[in-house]
Amino acid sequence: MSPKPKNTPHRVLLSLPTDLYETISRVSAAMEKPRAEIIRDLLSEQQPILEHMATMLEQAKAGKLDQAMKGWKKMTGEALKGLGVIMNPPDLKKSKLRS
Repeated sequence: MSPKPKNTPHRVLLSLPTDLYETISRVSAAMEKPRAEIIRDLLSEQQPILEHMATMLEQAKAGKLDQAMKGWKKMTGEALKGLGVIMNPPDLKKSKLRS
C-alpha cells in the first residue's frame, strides 16, 4: 500500500487563511461545486500568469535581469488591460434564487 501524500487537497484547504477558506466555501456553496473544483478552476485560469512568472523568475535567477524586467513590465501592462474587461456573471436561474 502506498503512503498517503502529504499535501492532500484537504490539508491544502486547511492551510489557507481563514478568510480565503470561507470565501472559497461561499463560492462553492453558491455554485453547488466542491471547494477543490473551485480552486482547480481558479488555478487553471491563472496558469498562463504563473507560467510567465516562472519564466521571469528563472531568467532573473540566471542573471538575465533585463529580460526579466521586460517580462514584468509586459505582465503588469496585461494585468492593467484586464482590469478594464467586464466579466459576465454566471448564469443565474430564477428557480435557484428562490430556493
